[in-house]
Amino acid sequence: MTIKFNEVTNIELSGVDMNDYPDFCDAYVESAEKLDGTPLTDVELEAFSELDETASYINENAYESLF
Repeated sequence: MTIKFNEVTNIELSGVDMNDYPDFCDAYVESAEKLDGTPLTDVELEAFSELDETASYINENAYESLF
């Protein structure tokens, strides 16, 4: 099974801690959905979290998710 970053929406981040600023190394994707609204399974979330695009998304959006 292959998960593509552009086929996932409603990404919810967790583990965001200002003590990790600016790297947010503990932040992770808690939940996300496929474009059809189906939630990603734990296996799919793990695969999605390993994508380079996901790591960039987390880094770019972690700070904003605090507010």
